[in-house]
Order: sequence, then C-alpha cells, then structure tokens
Amino acid sequence: MVLETSHASRGIIQGMNMRADLNSEMNLKNNSDSVSIEGCLEAVVAWVEQSTGKNYFLAPLEEFQARYGKVNSEDDFYQARMNYFLENCVLERPMTAVAGGRTPLSFFMEKHSHYTTGEDKNASVWRAFCGFRHSVFQVVKSGANGIVVRDLLADKIIKIQSKAGETLQYLGAHSIFQGYIFGHHNQYVLSPGLILHPELANKEIIMFIHQYRLAPKVQPHEITRLLAQINMKYMRMQHVNPKVIYSGISK
Repeated sequence: MVLETSHASRGIIQGMNMRADLNSEMNLKNNSDSVSIEGCLEAVVAWVEQSTGKNYFLAPLEEFQARYGKVNSEDDFYQARMNYFLENCVLERPMTAVAGGRTPLSFFMEKHSHYTTGEDKNASVWRAFCGFRHSVFQVVKSGANGIVVRDLLADKIIKIQSKAGETLQYLGAHSIFQGYIFGHHNQYVLSPGLILHPELANKEIIMFIHQYRLAPKVQPHEITRLLAQINMKYMRMQHVNPKVIYSGISK
C-alpha cells in the first residue's frame, strides 16, 4: 500500500529541496570548491530536481515510508531516517523502469564523469561517494577517530575513519548499525543516515541475518528493510525490552 501524500511530506521534500539547492549549486558550477560526501549527495539531489522537477522525490518518499516505516517530524530520529531515505533514493532506487533500472547516481555520473578523474581531493571524495556500501555492520574495534566493523551481510572486515569534526565514540564495541558507508580500498566514512540498533537485541539481529543468509532468494535490501521496520517499532516502544521486539523480526 502506498500512503497518500500529506502536507507534512511535501514540507519535508521542500525543506530538503531548499537545502540541496543552496549547498549543491556551487558544486555543479564550480567543482574546484572543496566537496564532502554530504555535498556529493546534495549535488545529485539538486541535479535530479533540475532534470525532472521539484516533485520527483514525493513518490519515492511515500513508497519508502510505506515499506520502511513512517517517520514523523517530531521523532528524535527524524533527521537520520530522512537522510537514510535520501541516500537510498539516490544511490539504489531505480529512477525509471527503463534503461536497466538505473539510479539517479548512475545518470548523474554519466553526465559528470569528470568529477571522479584526477588525483585531487575532490575527485577522491567523488570516487568514495560512488563506492558506497549499504549493509548492516557490527563494531569489532571502537575508537573516537576510527572504528573497525564487520559487514554482517558480506562477512567482511572494514575500517571506517572519522570525518573532520566527527567523533565515532558513540559506536561502542559490539554496536550494530545499518546504513551507507562511502569509500574504496577498504577505507570508508559513515553517512549521516545511520540506523542504530539496541545492543540488547544483538543476538536476535545476528540470528535473523544468519537465517536469511541461508535463503539464496532473499536479497540484502530485504534484510535491511525488515531491520529498519523493526527498529522503527523499537524507537516508538523503548519501554519494552528490545529482545522482545526484535524476536518478532522474522515472523
């Protein structure tokens, strides 16, 4: 079921539109300016709107909230979940049903492939942005300036470095989170759209992932979707033991 477009949804999109227009216009006009992972995302968002119109993101937002859980502007996790939506829409959601189901990022890079060439810092940031990884991660070594995580879907160890002015201290050893990380050559940075799972539910999460990894027809994006849904339930019922909530994830 697709939710009806609400005035709140339109306001959310309009707010993101204004922010993307203001921050990414310089990136599109003058790529000599210093860019960041967030700036890359905003540049693609602005390009999509310039190419298709301001209302492009309305339908994807409705679809996302129907599939991943509806977020309200007063929720404490509102901004992180909306960042997760934007990242999902730009990086992985097909822009059209034709042309092989290509994503906004794919179309954008076709027009701006020169952004990733060269050895300067900006080209490196754009290459990192294109080298995204969407998964569920568990911290195996914590630290303020860098952490080591295990990609629980790919069973791979990855190093994540903090960005300028960022601390990773809030991700303690054994923490499980999901979202997008950006980088290449096994060196990554975090996106702002992370979903943090309660540590008390670690056993249930790992058992769930193990169960679905044994099912060859289950795609990784379905695992992340179901975890995002159950996390939304937990965030609204934090008075309940998270083990109880997460134990129902595979039912």
